[in-house]
Amino acid sequence: MLDAQLPGRGWPQGALIELMPCHEGIGELALLQPALRQLPQARSIFLLNPPHPPHFHCWLNWQLAAHRLLWLAPQNMADTLWSAEQILRHDACAALLCWASLPRLTTLRRLQLAARQSQALFFMLRPPSAARQPSAAELRLALYPTALGLDIHILKRKGPACEQTISLALHPARPAKTYTRHVSLDQPVPAYPQPGRQFSALAS
Repeated sequence: MLDAQLPGRGWPQGALIELMPCHEGIGELALLQPALRQLPQARSIFLLNPPHPPHFHCWLNWQLAAHRLLWLAPQNMADTLWSAEQILRHDACAALLCWASLPRLTTLRRLQLAARQSQALFFMLRPPSAARQPSAAELRLALYPTALGLDIHILKRKGPACEQTISLALHPARPAKTYTRHVSLDQPVPAYPQPGRQFSALAS
């Protein structure tokens, strides 16, 4: 559903893409997981200035080898943006995920130019307030959580504006409860023997 609304029917490589989740941890990385899995196995994936330490077991479950993941934690935002520009200019990775707050428009233009010199997927994750500011990004998406995934609003893309909300299911629906003759092992109160029945002996 999302691919159908993206220019070229997918994430553009060599371009600045902005993702603006309404808050952290709503599934913004799960949204990128299918694309990251398809990238060349010999090239690295940079995580630049993430708000929390990466959970590498999760990445392994996504079939992304741990040795491909490079986690950088610069001292400040200026170093973060400088690092992003150098990584892109040297075409040093298959994908760059950069968490940044509110860089200036001139900085975003430099990053867009640097991205064009690479073949990387370049995602900049920014706060929702960034949607009110101009940007040199080719693609801008606002993300909102739902019970099973995300609602996505395309704020900017090449071509005509996208007015519709795209709802994606990222998590499987829980199966409906079915009747069972077995009692749950989680007992809210102690179990007592009923008339005519005794507890079985416990092994010592």
